[in-house]
Order: sequence, then C-alpha cells, then structure tokens
Amino acid sequence: MLNPSAFYRFSHLHKANGGDIYRFCFAYKPPGYLVPGALDELIMAMCMGPHIPDAVVILSIGSDSAADTLKILREDSAKVAQQRLKSRIPLLHVAYDLRTGTLNISLLDDHFSSRKKALFKVCQDIESWIKSGLRELFLPEAVILRAPSGYAYEKPSGARAKIFLKPDMALKSSASVAFVALALFNKVFAGKLDRFPDLRTVFIDTMAIAPVVYALRELLVILNAERHVRIESFHSYGGFDDVVCPLPGTSLCVISASTSMDLHGKWIADKKAASHEVVTLLTLQSALNHKDGALFLLAYDVEPSAVGPVQLSIRIRGESFLPEQESPKKILLTDQHHRCNGSVEHFHALSGFGVFDVYRKSIAGADKVRAVYVDGDVLIKQENFIDWLRKHLFQSVKAATKTIIYQNDHSSRELASDVGTYCLETFGLNIEKNISLNELDSVEIDSSGAVIVCAAVVGKGSQLLEISRTLRDKHNGPRLYILGFQVAESSSELKGLVSNLRHAKEIPHDLIRFGEAATGTQLLAYFESECSTFYTPSLDISALPDVMRQRVSVIGSSGKVGHLALLPHGKSVSKSMQLRQGFAYWPPDFRTVICQPEVIATMAVLLQRARESEKVPEERRLSTPSFRQVVLDPENFSRFNDGVIQAAIIRNAYPSELDYRSDHAASDFMKAVIIRALKRADEEAGEAALEFVMALELRKIQLLRQHREEVVSVAKAMAESSSGLGRALSFIFNFEDNRKSKLPF
Repeated sequence: MLNPSAFYRFSHLHKANGGDIYRFCFAYKPPGYLVPGALDELIMAMCMGPHIPDAVVILSIGSDSAADTLKILREDSAKVAQQRLKSRIPLLHVAYDLRTGTLNISLLDDHFSSRKKALFKVCQDIESWIKSGLRELFLPEAVILRAPSGYAYEKPSGARAKIFLKPDMALKSSASVAFVALALFNKVFAGKLDRFPDLRTVFIDTMAIAPVVYALRELLVILNAERHVRIESFHSYGGFDDVVCPLPGTSLCVISASTSMDLHGKWIADKKAASHEVVTLLTLQSALNHKDGALFLLAYDVEPSAVGPVQLSIRIRGESFLPEQESPKKILLTDQHHRCNGSVEHFHALSGFGVFDVYRKSIAGADKVRAVYVDGDVLIKQENFIDWLRKHLFQSVKAATKTIIYQNDHSSRELASDVGTYCLETFGLNIEKNISLNELDSVEIDSSGAVIVCAAVVGKGSQLLEISRTLRDKHNGPRLYILGFQVAESSSELKGLVSNLRHAKEIPHDLIRFGEAATGTQLLAYFESECSTFYTPSLDISALPDVMRQRVSVIGSSGKVGHLALLPHGKSVSKSMQLRQGFAYWPPDFRTVICQPEVIATMAVLLQRARESEKVPEERRLSTPSFRQVVLDPENFSRFNDGVIQAAIIRNAYPSELDYRSDHAASDFMKAVIIRALKRADEEAGEAALEFVMALELRKIQLLRQHREEVVSVAKAMAESSSGLGRALSFIFNFEDNRKSKLPF
C-alpha cells in the first residue's frame, strides 16, 4: 500500500526557447496499490512550495498500474486537489511502458489544452527528467566522502584519491531506491530487451546496492513473470577473479560507483562483456573512460592534491567499502634505530647543574609555563657552553662589528655582555653599542656595519624574528645570530627558525646554535592534566605524604622543580627516582645524579624523533602512512626498567600511543607491568608505581575494562594501608572523598 511519502518527488527545470525557466514537479509511483486519498494528499503537498511548480506530473509504470492510477485521478474521490489546481497549475499523468520505453501522457485539466504540445514535449524527454531526479538524489554532500587533510583513500583497486563515492548513502527510502531502479531499467532494458535473450544473473560489486537491483528485478518480473533472475555479489575486487566469464546476453553487471571507472573497464576487458552489459551507477564528469556506461555523472571538481606521495592512506577494503581495520602498529624503542645523539648530548653532559628543568615558569608572575625549561643564566656559565661560544666567535666575528642586540631577558643581556668582553679581549674590538630589542626602534645603528644578535634561550623565536624584521629597514651589513638553546615542539620549527633568520637577498646571514630539542606537545599537556585534576583548590591534599605536598607547591611555579619532577616512590613515598648506569641513549660513563628533568627531556626528543624523522625506518617509526593506530610496545616498559625512564616515556607519549584497548595481549601485558610495579613499590622495580596508576586514572594509559579493574583492585587493597603509599593511592584513585568540605556560603 502506497501513501504520499512512498512517492519519489523531484523537480525538473525546463528552459524554453525564449529563455524562461519552468519548474515541473514529478512524483514517481513505484509498483503497488494506493492508499485511498493518497493522490489528493500528494498533489497538495507538491504544490505547497516554497516554489510553486509550473506543472505537476504523476509518473506510473506498467499498463495495469498506470491505468489504475489514471482511473483514480479521474474519480470524484481525487478531485478535491485537482479543483484547487484547476486553471492554475496543469496536472499530467505519464504512463511509462516498460517494454518499449515510450510514454502515454494524459492532461487532466482541459484549461491548458493550448499548452498541451509544449507540456507533452517536456515529459517525453525521458533522459532529461530522469537526470534531474538522479541529480536531486545523488547530492555531492550525501555521496562523497572526503579524506581529512594529509590523508587519501587507498581504494580496492590500489589507486589513491582525496574523495570516495558511496551512492548507497543517498538511498534513504524505498521510493528513492525504486526511482534509481527505474532509471537503470530505462538505460539498460527499455526497448532493448533483445540484448538479453536469456538473462539469468545480475552481478553487483557490493550488497549495499542490492535494494536497487531487487527493485530492478521487480520491474523485469512485471514484464515476464516466468523469468527468474539471480542477484550475486562478487565483493568488488576481492572476488572479481572468482567470477567465471558469463555467456553473452545472460548477465548484467551493476557497479556501485567509481571515480576512475577502472572496475567498469576491467569487467568489459576481463569478463568479455559487451559495453551494454555493464553499468556503473555513479561516477564523476571528470572521469576519462567509459563515461557512457555510467547511470549518472556527478558534477564535482576534485581538489588537486600536492605533488608527491600522500602522507597517510585510509585503506578501503571489501565490499562494504569501509576503512580497513588494521591491527595496531607496535613500536619498540631501540638504540640502533632511534638514537639521536646530536639532540640529547647536552642533557647528559649538563645533568645535575640545574640547566634543565620541567614544567616551570621563567620568572614569578609569568603566565607561560615551559614543559622543558632551560635556565639561560646557568647555561651561559657552563664550561661546555663557554668553550663552544669562544671557538665559534673566533671563527665568525667580523672586524666591522659595531652593534650587539639581545633579547629582552636577563640571560640574553649577560650573553651579549660576555660576547662584547670576549671581542675586546681577543680582537681588541670595542663594540660601540649593546642594545636590547626594546631599544632597537629608537637607536640608530651603522647600516653597513656587522651586527651580532644574542639569545640565550629560544622557543619559537618570536623575539629574534622581531629583531630580524626591525633590522630589515635599518641594516644591510653582515649579521651573526648566537642562539644558546632552542626548545620547540617539532623539528620543522627548529629548521624553520634557522631558515628565516639566515634569509637574506644575496648572502645568507650567519647563525650558530649551541643546542636544540624538539619535544612535542604531550609533556606540557600531561602536566596540565595532572594539575587540573589533582591539585585544584577544591581537593584536600593535607593527607598526602610530605614530599608529594612539597611537589604540588613547586611544579608550575618559577621555583626549581628538579628531583620533584616525577612522583616519589617507596613505602613512605619519600624517595626521588634517579637514573642508574646503562641508559641506552646516554654514554656509559655519565655521572650518577638525580637528573629527572634531563631524562624526561631526552625521552621527549627521542619520541618526537621517532614520530617525525625520515631517518627512522618506516617500520620503526612512531607514525604510519596508513589509517591505523600506532602504540608504544608494552615491552618498552620491560626493556627500560628504571622508574625514571618509564615515567618519562609515559609523560611524553600521546594518549593514543598508550591505548591498548584494541589489543588484548598488549593490554594484559601492560596490566602485568603495572601490578608488578605496585606489588614491588618499595623496591627499585616499583619506582614508577605511582606514575603508572596516575596515568591510568588520567586515561593516559588505557586498558581493557577487565584489566583496568584488576589493577584498581590491587591498588584498592594497598590503599587500605596507612603508609604513605596507601594514602597516595587512595588520593589518586579517589577511594576516599578528597574534596574539601563545602563552605557554608
């Protein structure tokens, strides 16, 4: 039984010879009986607007169904709507003959007899109004999947493209399915039944379009009730080779969609099919081959991709055409593949001297907290730095140097002073001006003399770029940039600053840099998450062990964090983690000191290099060219079994890199590592116990539900103890209410 919503309705715009545009509103009635009064409701709904049609067309198929519809339209029960349209909007009935593909058109309002020829002419242009119906159905926003920036779809054919067509997403009702089936019938069978003398099978590439083909078979049954047509999916490219070449005239192949029409051409070439025995429902107007074999050509401008290989691929597999579910890529950090001596050598060489710190502000009252903090005042006094500076100054200082410019901070001013002293003592060069960035605009400098620019510690380099910008209009001579230590989020920022500062129209400026580190974004994010979750004013930390309370007051401030960077360990939670001999990424003879910030910084650089360095083999890289999860192999926490290293890995990893919920074995392994650390919390093997459980509570480490519950159960049993460890576990997991009592106002 069909009600008004079971009709497929669409508008067809017709351009007359004079240039006027007329709107024909079509309603297609699929096979089936009508609900009484349905046509009246349908006609009124079609004329409600907002755009009033210039003509209303009811489309039926088959001689019996069409005759029944026309009879109902002429009965008194269907006259109410027609009376409202009378002399205002012409109403037509079009009967589509399935056997011949011709139309029998009836005008139901004699008032428009003078326009009968023009109205009939529009209706007889079958290809045109079918195209309009498909255009309204296959809207680009409904059928096109666009790959995110940096990705491309890797299709079952192996080709890659920025878009993927999914016509089945537009088939949201039985009426729309029926209309596509009619359009398919008109293209393949109408007036051409002799091409298929013994049709037995309709092959489809995916069951997603099976409803369309079943509706097509229903139309074939109307013509010949005795003919049985089988519908069979060959599962796109996955089952293509298993299909035996069909005999001529016995099969039809319907392909859902293709931007290149490659599968269409492959069916013709490999299965020896005639061109009329293959139809692709949807393709692009820009397709180069076999466009005549497509039911509808979608007008869509494909955005050009960047030259070169696509960074990441979303692999489409199977007949569902969904992204392939690849197993997680597990990365085990190794000395051979992930070593980055040039970036981390300063961390071990200067460990213990207070040069490096974590999650600290530069001065009291400052807003910005640095994940990896470099104390410029301490750095420029180190022997390593002084030796480096003097060697480079001896080679790079120009005799024409007249000015030293420095960043607006104390350590850069001291560095500029040291440079000036060295030039005077070594070369007898008395540099006239020593000015800060703040003074640069108001001070005249020798435009042709050499300039030295000093910066003790640099992040993104905004102050240096401002100096460079200001000098552009004031200075044409040689320039030497001296950078103490730069800490950035990515290696591209490190390279970009050097490139921007060295840039000159003719001869590049000189630049020397003592050290640099690309540390990523996760270290800062994790510290912020820890502070906002556990150390807010609404939480009572008075029950925490003394060292943990001391740590709360230090991190994120301008005071030295040092050995309080990581959570303490031991039964009383009073010991600070320290690094033992044998760290793979440091020399074997380094001094044994409490060097938490330096180890954290080392792992930050190591993990960021593993993510983005092209020198790391793809199979070892903490990234992937395909659409899959990349995780740190839990084995890393067995290989690097110093608590300080384990904690450094946790704090620098992305949450997705420690999410083991999609791998039962990895989740189980990680559960065992955490439980082992908890049970041996008063030994060296359990130094990172609190770091593990905090990461678990902050969802930095994610395990399967049953594994997480096992860890929480062990922690809860240990939290019943009144020891410092028990109180810390109770606080982290909130086994007791840590919130302060509500104020009475």
